[in-house]
Amino acid sequence: MTESQGATQSFVLFRLGQEEFGLPVTSVVSIIRYETPTNVPRSTDAVLGVINLRGRVIPVVDLAQRFSGTPFVPGPLSRIIVAEGSSGALGVAVDAASEVTTFCEDDIKLIPEGVVGAEAARSFSGMVERSGGLVMLLDLEEALPRIEFAGVTLSDEREEDELNA
Repeated sequence: MTESQGATQSFVLFRLGQEEFGLPVTSVVSIIRYETPTNVPRSTDAVLGVINLRGRVIPVVDLAQRFSGTPFVPGPLSRIIVAEGSSGALGVAVDAASEVTTFCEDDIKLIPEGVVGAEAARSFSGMVERSGGLVMLLDLEEALPRIEFAGVTLSDEREEDELNA
């Protein structure tokens, strides 16, 4: 992209079913091969379980269930994208992580009103046309659920740790 096209944003692209999505590269910590998460009793349907990543316990979220109502089914190309948001680190189970790409901000369009419900619309920062299809760009803070374990959200636990430090 040339500088004359304006500001750009980089995204990690991934697939859930036949749909392509993007997460801002600035929020992605790592991409790992899918491993079966350890079940957490009484967790929400959106949480597949937790994994241990370099000594950190990371909840793994099922975005397929959240967006389409169809549970995630791992395959040979499945990955977990670990992203860091204001509520802490979360893993996103995806069918495949394909690449990092850059889009010109002028090419990113808002999702038209009425295409998805108001709650779902907040999950996306926009969409961009690519190779004859559309890439839905996720707003990390809105798309991923606030994970609660034993009535304490991860963001509450993080604030408590910071106060005790």
